[in-house]
Amino acid sequence: MKSLITPLIASAIIIASSNVVHAESYSKDKLQKIISSQDDDCNEEVNIREFTEDKSSYDQNQDGYITSNEIAIELEEGLEETVKELRKHGVSETNINKTVTSELESINNESVALIKKMDADGDSLVEPEELEAFKEAQFEKLDKNRDGILSSSDAIAKKKTVKGGFGYRYQQ
Repeated sequence: MKSLITPLIASAIIIASSNVVHAESYSKDKLQKIISSQDDDCNEEVNIREFTEDKSSYDQNQDGYITSNEIAIELEEGLEETVKELRKHGVSETNINKTVTSELESINNESVALIKKMDADGDSLVEPEELEAFKEAQFEKLDKNRDGILSSSDAIAKKKTVKGGFGYRYQQ
């Protein structure tokens, strides 16, 4: 989960853990990171099985549900590494404390928002079926060419605006 959720939070909910993504706006670099983290057979492609299989335990207390608290705990573990890096670069303890406080608030807000996105029945709990459905929907959004495989060919091409005879048109 951490491999997906952490990048998700860091970049306006670019979830990570690997399978929770906002697929509509992914660049080639972001897509390549997903492929690298999910590619079990090292063929530079990710199929639906690789994308949706659990890489770690989302349900930390093993009660059958994922809650925003469990996501927040997972994300907070990454803060220790962030603090080490900040200290290594000579950032003051005052600024580190401000950063940690800000990150904790962001983690809590984003974990609640993420649960809302995955929770189809509105009970504030993500059941295994809801998680699976969410992952499958995200895979479909990433699979731009609809071939059932995530590869570099699924990266979003930047559209350029070109002035034409009847105004502007988009060109790939």
